[in-house]
Amino acid sequence: MFAQLIPAFEIHSKMHPSKHSTLSGTVHFDPGAGATHYKVKIKAFGEVIHVMRLAVGEDFQVNAIAPGYYDLVIEANGHTTLVEEDVIRIKDKKRTHITAQMVKAKTIFRDGDATKTIMCSACHKKIYKEMIFGEGADFHTGPWPGPDGELIHLPDLQRDFYANSSPEHLAFVSPIVVATIAKQPKEKQDACRSCHAPSRILQGPGEVSAPKLRDKNRLDGVTCASCHLDQEGNVRGKYDLSAPHPTVQDPLFTEARSAELCAACHQTDYSAPAQQTFLEWKNDFAPQDNRTCQSCHMPRDVRLFSEIFSDRPKRIIGRHLFAGGHSHSMLKKAATLSVVQNPADPTQLQIGVTNSGAGHSLPTGHAPRAVLLHVKIQGPDGTVLLDSTKKGRPLAVYTVHPGLGAASDTLHPAIRAGATEKVQVKLGDSPGAYRVIAALYYDLDRLVDFNDDNLPLIASIETRLHLAP
Repeated sequence: MFAQLIPAFEIHSKMHPSKHSTLSGTVHFDPGAGATHYKVKIKAFGEVIHVMRLAVGEDFQVNAIAPGYYDLVIEANGHTTLVEEDVIRIKDKKRTHITAQMVKAKTIFRDGDATKTIMCSACHKKIYKEMIFGEGADFHTGPWPGPDGELIHLPDLQRDFYANSSPEHLAFVSPIVVATIAKQPKEKQDACRSCHAPSRILQGPGEVSAPKLRDKNRLDGVTCASCHLDQEGNVRGKYDLSAPHPTVQDPLFTEARSAELCAACHQTDYSAPAQQTFLEWKNDFAPQDNRTCQSCHMPRDVRLFSEIFSDRPKRIIGRHLFAGGHSHSMLKKAATLSVVQNPADPTQLQIGVTNSGAGHSLPTGHAPRAVLLHVKIQGPDGTVLLDSTKKGRPLAVYTVHPGLGAASDTLHPAIRAGATEKVQVKLGDSPGAYRVIAALYYDLDRLVDFNDDNLPLIASIETRLHLAP
């Protein structure tokens, strides 16, 4: 990366060129931080007028700078950002030389993986609010502290579980998950909670492992520290940048490897039963589509990392919404329905359920999750010939683990990415027009009846079919 020099006379156009001089500087770095490059910014009246990136040990130099007062900003990976305001006075002479001392950024996350998410809100306000109001966030019901000190009142869990797809879906304390975990053997209970109140998953450069149940601050659920903090107190991420805390660029946060971060919890062999979402994506979806977990569940945006460092460039950042099974908008993209009359036997229908939008099996993850197919058929005279909703028994149930609960011929394995599963239905025998309605619903836990009368709709189709005399 070459230094970018913006001539000062563009800002100070009234200054006579003969009075311009040279600003140079020597920067000493704490060797313990391991910086290899650093960035120098010269600011005037709040605007950056010079930017350069240099190797550690190399002096910086800015030519043709007018006399006046300037702010000096020095940034280096692993070091505390140095900002000196109104201290550089370029006098009317040929050269001004300054010396700066950079110190290693202090580890401010003394609580390690128990660090509260609210700490990060001081600089990352937008990301914090996305987590608070996100469609898959693990925060308990409010009030919850906002980034500016105000209280955020979150929706009521009992009343609004599906109504607005918001942070009341705390997996660690929600009634559905608590009820399911309680059914597990004692040795399995903490295995479930270990992904809902996890310890850090980063173990070293490019290395991730399944978390354990952390000892403290479990009510924060999945926190910033869970995914970004390493064992040395560094914040790891996609970019090489400086901050008030130690930061490390990690290949795990690149597009090519980001799915490995998700695999820490979404590909396990110790939960009951095992979650296989990562391998479902890798084996069924990834060979045909280059989108990763983050492409859909953390859609990209171009913006500032931190609102308090507004002079830094905007970057591509994943929105921390974690939209998934709790999100109506995501569910509506997951599947499509089809109704086809058998040409060889027009009295028979074929209902097709296609996993057209999920990048993994549908459903996936938590074992009792299910997709329910309901069908209603009205004959030519208006008589209801079939109504699986009224009977309270879906025509088909596609679930992560069909073996959980009582056996039934309606239970089927989850539908793999891109696949279509078909169910045969009798249309009728009388000639005339038939009305057929098929609907697909999502159930977070088919083993409990919490909110079963208001399950979110994934897809529906209505058509009229004819039987000839």
